[in-house]
Amino acid sequence: MKILKSLVLLLFIGFTVNAQDMASSEVPTAIQSQFKKAYKNATDIEWEKELDNYQVEFEIERMDYEVWYTSNGKQVKLEKEIMPNELPTAIKSAIKSKYSDYSIDDCELREEKGKTTYLVELEKWNDEIDVVYDAKGKLIKEVK
Repeated sequence: MKILKSLVLLLFIGFTVNAQDMASSEVPTAIQSQFKKAYKNATDIEWEKELDNYQVEFEIERMDYEVWYTSNGKQVKLEKEIMPNELPTAIKSAIKSKYSDYSIDDCELREEKGKTTYLVELEKWNDEIDVVYDAKGKLIKEVK
């Protein structure tokens, strides 16, 4: 049990060292400018530095967002909470076909390296499945 506690503590320390909370004033101007231009209605803004990238978590109309920027202000990743009705029709059809007994709990759109994927959390009673689809409705990953 002591070994498990030690491992958990070491993992926590490792994540804390790599991801550091920071004030908006510490974020480079190029990043601040790009962020303000792209997400004018952002609220509850929190910045972190993770290795070489800057991560910002925020909300727009009660929906959660996470965006990663390089040090020169280029957006490299986006994670955005979406409503189930915002899923592409192909994904809704695929879920209805393969997981008809499940209901959609949460949905997230992810953009990275020019690819858009959708993470959908499905639930049925105490059973939960996370699925990842591409924009055309092709199942990429399933985690039970």
